[in-house]
Amino acid sequence: MGESGFHGFTAGKSVGPLQTVFLVSERSERGVLDALKRGRMYALQRTAKTGLALGEFAVSGGAAAAVSGETLRVPAGTPIEVRVAVQTLDGTARDVRVTLVRNGAVAGAWVGPAPFRQVHREVFDGAPVFYRLDVRGPGRLLSNPVFVKRP
Repeated sequence: MGESGFHGFTAGKSVGPLQTVFLVSERSERGVLDALKRGRMYALQRTAKTGLALGEFAVSGGAAAAVSGETLRVPAGTPIEVRVAVQTLDGTARDVRVTLVRNGAVAGAWVGPAPFRQVHREVFDGAPVFYRLDVRGPGRLLSNPVFVKRP
């Protein structure tokens, strides 16, 4: 989907730097279609040599957790954690800039070498909210949102 203009390997064409990474429960057509239906994916712009990979992006509160495309339902006043882990595809320690976006505004921004891990904590006030990631380094990674709502 990220490289939807690709129509084959003819005339020197190759899959370009834009990719959609599906977060599948099984490596099958059914697994990909389920991930597409549930919004469990992220967009990746990579270089010819490397790119970024999303190791973790989850929002948890109490005993419940949700990942990209999912909704966490918790009562107002619940402490929540947003866990982020990013690495490079080739395993090199390159600097990344990770921006956590909350309802369209920056909730946190960090710079550090990959592999990168961060936990953002706040208390859910009861108003619907969504989180997404924008990561820049060797390439760029944009996540689908995780939603948080009351039960």
